[in-house]
Amino acid sequence: MKKLTIEIIALLIFITAVFIMLEYQYRDYENPIDRIMKEFLAKKKGADVILVGNSHTLPLYYGLKQVGNKNVGCITIGGDDLFWMQALVKRYLHEMDSAKYVILNCDDELLGFNQSLSGMKYMNRILYPYADTMYENNALDKFLSRSNFFRSNRDIGYLFHSSSGESMVATGIGGSISFTDEECRSRAIEISEKRFQRKLFTENLHYIKSIILEARRLGKQLFILKMPKCECLEAYVNKANLEASRTVLDSLFIAEGVEKLDFRNDTTFQRNDFANPDHLTITAAIRLISLINERIFSSEGQRPVQLPDDNDPNK
Repeated sequence: MKKLTIEIIALLIFITAVFIMLEYQYRDYENPIDRIMKEFLAKKKGADVILVGNSHTLPLYYGLKQVGNKNVGCITIGGDDLFWMQALVKRYLHEMDSAKYVILNCDDELLGFNQSLSGMKYMNRILYPYADTMYENNALDKFLSRSNFFRSNRDIGYLFHSSSGESMVATGIGGSISFTDEECRSRAIEISEKRFQRKLFTENLHYIKSIILEARRLGKQLFILKMPKCECLEAYVNKANLEASRTVLDSLFIAEGVEKLDFRNDTTFQRNDFANPDHLTITAAIRLISLINERIFSSEGQRPVQLPDDNDPNK
C-alpha cells in the first residue's frame, strides 16, 4: 500500500512537472484566433463596421488587410457558430461607439450547425478569454482556457517550429487552387448533412434574434451576409435541409426588417474565384468588398468598407 502511494505521488509530480514545462514552452503562443482578435481589439474603437463570421469570411479579412482598410473590425473565426457570434457581438459591440454597421455572416447551413456538437469543442477554450462565457459553461474547459498549451489544441508542432499552426483557419485562400467535383461533393455533404441538424434551428434562431436586438438597442444597422459558394458545391448539397433553413431565416429577417446581402448563388463568381468549394480567393474577396459597397453603401453616399482608391478623384 505504501509503495502504491509513493508511485501515485511520483506520477502526480511527473505530470505536474510536464504541465509546468509545457506552459513555459507555450508562454508566448498565439493561435490564429488570438491574432485576429488582437487586431480587432486594436481597431474596434475607431471602426465604422464590424464584420462577424466564420471561415467563409476569412478571405474578406485577408482582403481588407491586403488593401490596408482601417474602417472594418473583423471577428472572422474559422469554425465559428451562431452561439459564439452572438457572444462576441454582445461582448464588444457596446464598446464600438464609432460603428454604424454590423455585417453578420449567416449562411443557410449555419442554422443547423453547432461547433461543440461537431467535434470542435476545443474552440470553447480558445474563445472563452474573449467572451467570458462558453457553450454549456463547462468547468473543465474554463480551467483549461487558462492554459496556452490547451488553448493551442495541443499544437505539438509549436515545440519544434516556434510558430503556431494554421489548422484552425481556412488555408489556401491566397490564390486559385484546382479542386475536384469529388471534393465539392464531400464538402457539400459535410456542411449540409453530417454537421447539419434541424433540431438546432430553434436554439440558433435565439442567437440570431439576440444579435438583431443588440444591434437595434445600440442604434447600429445590421446586414445579413451570405457568402458566395462554388456552383459545384451547390450541385451536391442537401437541398431539402438548406431550403428548410433558408425559409426559416428569410421569415425572421423579413419580420425583423433586416436587410440581406445574398451572394450565395451570384454568378459573378466562377469556379476559378474559389480556393476551395466554399471559400473565395483573396482576389475574389476584394471584388466582393466592392460589390458590398455598391449594394448597400453607395445609395447612402458612404463607403465604410471602402478600398483605398474609392475616394480617388481620378477614378
